[in-house]
Amino acid sequence: DNYDALARRDINTLREVGSDVAEAELGVKFEEVTKAIFELLDLNIDEDLRKEINTAKDKADIIISLSDNDIIIGEAKTCKSGDFAKYSTTSRQVKAYVTRVENLGKRVAQVLIIAPSFSEDFIESAEMDTEINISLLEAKGLKSILDAFKSKRNPNFSPKLLTKGGLLKAELIAKNI
Repeated sequence: DNYDALARRDINTLREVGSDVAEAELGVKFEEVTKAIFELLDLNIDEDLRKEINTAKDKADIIISLSDNDIIIGEAKTCKSGDFAKYSTTSRQVKAYVTRVENLGKRVAQVLIIAPSFSEDFIESAEMDTEINISLLEAKGLKSILDAFKSKRNPNFSPKLLTKGGLLKAELIAKNI
């Protein structure tokens, strides 16, 4: 319920609801909760592949297997104030993951970045990036997708909905579950 507060690193709201997460642990907690949400959406989280591509310096947050060879690389980013705006840093990071995954003979169908919100510059840079396919999803949007999924008797969520590119329209995805 407090996923958006976690994404925004809003320690005060988290403490008000009884969470005793240390501020230094917020980023890791956000990754863990994001991964758990994807699992609740019945997506195939590939921990083995994630561990295989991680290095001491670079650690991918989430690997979602679409098939034996196709994957989505998920990157969960928290941001305390304003919109997430660090495109060049994030881009360099995910491109390194893409290279390592491709060297293992897999195809990266999409890179999915989840953050509380994104700056206009970040959105434009992601849309114009010709090297990798990037989708952006706001944390509150992912939560609304999960809520819609849980509210259905026979939910149908296709991970392909996360591969459209650019800033994803969570309301539309939630409506089509």
